Amino acid sequence: MGNEASDPIEEVSGDNDRLLTPLQQLRGIGPASAQKFARLSVHTIGDLLHHFPHRHEDLVIHGSIRDVPDGARRSIYGSIEEDPEWVYSGRGRWEARLTPEDDPHTKVVLHWYTGKYRAPVRGGWQGWLTGAIRRFHDIVIAHPVLFRAAEREPLPAGHGQIVSVYPSTDGLSQDLIRRSVQQILDEVELDWQGELPTLLGIERDLPSIYSGFHRPASSAECETCRSHLATIEMFLHATKQARTRAHRKAIEIERVVVSPEVERRILARLPYQLTAAQQRVVEEIRTDLQAGFPMARLVQGDVGSGKTAVAVWAMLAMAAQGRQSVLIAPTTSLAEQHRDTLQRYMEQSQVQIAHIATGCSSDIKETVARGDAKIVVGTTALLASSVTFDDLALVVVDEEQRFGVKQRQEIARKGRDVHRLHLSATPIPRSLSLALRGDFDLSRIDERPPGRPTVQTHWVSPSKWQPALEFLRKEIESGNRVLFVVPRIEDGDGDDPVGVEQLAKKLRESTLGSLGITVLHGGLSLQERSDRMQSFRKGREPVLVATSIVEVGLDVPELTVLWIEGAERFGLAQLHQLRGRVGRSDRPSWCFFTAQPTAEGGEERLQAFVDEDDGFLLAEQDLLIRGGGEVVGSRQSGSSGFLLARPLQDLQRFQQLSAEAGVRLEEGHDPPEGALLQRLGRYLGPEMVDPLD
Repeated sequence: MGNEASDPIEEVSGDNDRLLTPLQQLRGIGPASAQKFARLSVHTIGDLLHHFPHRHEDLVIHGSIRDVPDGARRSIYGSIEEDPEWVYSGRGRWEARLTPEDDPHTKVVLHWYTGKYRAPVRGGWQGWLTGAIRRFHDIVIAHPVLFRAAEREPLPAGHGQIVSVYPSTDGLSQDLIRRSVQQILDEVELDWQGELPTLLGIERDLPSIYSGFHRPASSAECETCRSHLATIEMFLHATKQARTRAHRKAIEIERVVVSPEVERRILARLPYQLTAAQQRVVEEIRTDLQAGFPMARLVQGDVGSGKTAVAVWAMLAMAAQGRQSVLIAPTTSLAEQHRDTLQRYMEQSQVQIAHIATGCSSDIKETVARGDAKIVVGTTALLASSVTFDDLALVVVDEEQRFGVKQRQEIARKGRDVHRLHLSATPIPRSLSLALRGDFDLSRIDERPPGRPTVQTHWVSPSKWQPALEFLRKEIESGNRVLFVVPRIEDGDGDDPVGVEQLAKKLRESTLGSLGITVLHGGLSLQERSDRMQSFRKGREPVLVATSIVEVGLDVPELTVLWIEGAERFGLAQLHQLRGRVGRSDRPSWCFFTAQPTAEGGEERLQAFVDEDDGFLLAEQDLLIRGGGEVVGSRQSGSSGFLLARPLQDLQRFQQLSAEAGVRLEEGHDPPEGALLQRLGRYLGPEMVDPLD
């Protein structure tokens, strides 16, 4: 194979960019391994260099081996002086004794539960081993990863240091990924010619940044290099956002100026005073409307933060100009809720509101087509070709993550160069990517309306069922409502959770039975769902048993108790959405749930749900718990679109970079990211390189 210290890569790429070199040019990667890497969308050296770790493990023992927490993975350099012995107890195992070089008086026993006809190691072995340290009578490590080495240095990949743990797939070992990345860093002469923009504030050179993140010498170096790479990544995305905004700025439309008198009349229609966060977002929307080019803004806020209020402000501002707005919602119940809210706000007003639903009359559609209805609310029924507008100027998409890209585009095409305002309570990573990928400017409502209590969340054991029913009965007798949510419509079998009807039957046979119980699920007709929801809202049947169909669109101030059966069947974001159905008034509110988690990390996720009531922090915690794991493709469906940037911590920095990229674009720095970053943009930039396509 020649001198291994020389560059192992031939110049095979057409544009002399060695990042584009096929992965199989690396030693140790043949056709079979290349196919496994391809499952991760890793085909070239550049792809692998940007196949970043999803976490790092510190394998260094700080102090004594006996001080290591039980179950923690660590590396030990030592020797096995005698051949291992086969122990017949239990299912049988190989057992060997390791003498640690740094702690020779501590006995470390190694176990291998493998066939007895071939020993996993021989006496006289010396080197590094890594594994989970368990403390029994002795220190025990089962199935350690071994690396024979006569000397401690240099440290082998995956041992004795902070090591990277990479997203992988079946049959692709961490060792192969680490060795391949190390080969790129040490032996491949990559062309890093070019300069990073000074505004990024990065002083390290790119080779040391990549090396410091893939194989950091310390946790501080790891975070520094991640931050540098995230800054480059955010700048590339910010550059796209600046181009997208520049494209919108080139479209001249009529300015919408909200006068102080119109502002006074709009605010008088709202039954509450806007929070400081809502006022800030309203001001951002006002600036957009009077800018003279189409608005594209995502308003993101936790459940119950008051996103609808700012959308109402925008729609009333348009109505004051004699122009039309449309609000599209993902569910019938949510659309009806918006209709009822708007009609309540606009009581005795000349502003006409139309509700477009499946099967609605042609007369209603005609009021929209003539322009008589200034505010139109509906579901996907709005997308029908029979629904036309006279002068549509503003499109509001509620719970935007529930609509496909084509649906959002279809509703926007009902007008010409319309303003777009999207609302979402779904925390990172899904909907924040809309703003960070450059399509939308971002507003965030990070303040709850005053008087909203924190929902008390409790994990309930089966033994607490009867006392809980008594508590629920007292809540109902006080004029409140109770919602039970189950994962399925049909009754469960064995370990499956109960279904809607099964739980409703159980409740009707309990002390709650005489109070009125109704059910709600997707198997009912629209009319049945509407009737039962009204019965629940009005308190005729104050106990509702439903599937997650009520995740959004249920706004009942008297609802103070949510009970979730089989909470392990729901994702953390969905659990938080469900919890957002209670605590929507000044009444004390509770969320109870039952769960029997079996999946790895399941108990930790549910405990996070108990401990944290901020949806954004909760979603970030979910990412930390789940990690990268086994993946298919380097950028997952539903991911933030970022490899390293952290949407919560890095959001302010991203917005600064976006503003600076816009200034550079206006000053004629084209391309504003420079030649070097254009090359890196293939990996760290937005998936759609040209925002105008």
